[in-house]
Amino acid sequence: MSGTRAWLTPRPFDGTPASLVEHADAVAAVMRGDGRLWLGPFPPPAELPAGYERTALVVPTSGSTGRAKAVALELSALVASQDATARTLGGHGLWLPLLPPTHIAGVQVIARACRAAQALGLNRPLLPEAFPALGHFDADAFAAVAAPALQQADAAGVPAFTSLVPTQLGRLLTDETPAGGRARGLLAQFAAVLVGGAATTPATLEASRAAGVAVRTTYGSSETAGGCVYDGVPLDGVRLALADADGGAGRLLIASPTLARGYLCADGSADGSAFTADEQAGRRFVTSDLARLDGGQLSILGRADDVVITGGRKVLPQDVEAAIDASPGLAGLVADRVVVGVPDAEWGERLVALVVPAPGTDANQLPGLVTAALRAGVLPRHAVPKQALLVDALPLLGIGKVDRRAARASAIAQLRIECTG
Repeated sequence: MSGTRAWLTPRPFDGTPASLVEHADAVAAVMRGDGRLWLGPFPPPAELPAGYERTALVVPTSGSTGRAKAVALELSALVASQDATARTLGGHGLWLPLLPPTHIAGVQVIARACRAAQALGLNRPLLPEAFPALGHFDADAFAAVAAPALQQADAAGVPAFTSLVPTQLGRLLTDETPAGGRARGLLAQFAAVLVGGAATTPATLEASRAAGVAVRTTYGSSETAGGCVYDGVPLDGVRLALADADGGAGRLLIASPTLARGYLCADGSADGSAFTADEQAGRRFVTSDLARLDGGQLSILGRADDVVITGGRKVLPQDVEAAIDASPGLAGLVADRVVVGVPDAEWGERLVALVVPAPGTDANQLPGLVTAALRAGVLPRHAVPKQALLVDALPLLGIGKVDRRAARASAIAQLRIECTG
């Protein structure tokens, strides 16, 4: 592709079927090699920097820090991801798009359907004949699009797949109405349901499998063309390593044919500083995630920049969040939670939990119950939050990740109100 070729720039996605079709057409053009798609957070450059001329797709990524980036991906990386996914899932099939096509996860659902058509010699992408509206998601909305998609896949003799974020999956699993039961029955008919975008709790996975849902957890990012690790196991061609390992944990490094070229910047320049290369390891992406590798099985512990240092001791907020999830005394009381560090004159930082009460919970009692349960649990004393604060909902980034920076700002604002009020 020429470095000066015009970009496909769909109108901002509004959740309607017509808008989804417009984005799907642009993705299909990319997969045919007929165009390149710009979904970046700033206008595309007049000309691509040297080394980026083969860019086919540019997507935003914000990570948990909230800093927007424009990730440049070549068609070869996208196809490598799609083919490796098909091998892992047992073949190509029909994909039901239920994620916004504004980030890599939603784009890849559509792109996999395009690649499936190429691999199977079909003349149109293996997508539903009627596109769903993505502005509202519940059991009824899911059933309305899942049933015909499954019928279409069955008629074509191919498996049906879809991808959800944990929030969507949780809604289907906890809906006790007849519509919820029907939705779970349909979900169980998909050959695989990819779940990513944010950490999926063990309770959600257990409930999924109890309902017969073939859930597959995924780990990846825009920089890896989407999920590159399924159920803790790398896809074909993906190699994982740890840097600066301490106690078995370290910053995750990924080598893969699915890697992005790098980042494009608003001033027209490029940034490849997150990618390294050497003769032995090849080209690798240096993630911001702390991880463990046990016999090749990946466990993500959290982001390196999430670590809170309180009284000179390091605490990974995800460990505290997992303790909240696992506490028998809090079962059924907490709908959502996040743990952050806030400034403290004595400790440097102190831990604060933001909790969303589950329906029917006595919200006034919940903060005290959270801190008491954690003090009585397995966490060391320095890892127990000093306070728990009530919030109506957690701030989110992208397609379901918690915005930790916004959550921290919310905690600071609440604490200042308490101190001055």
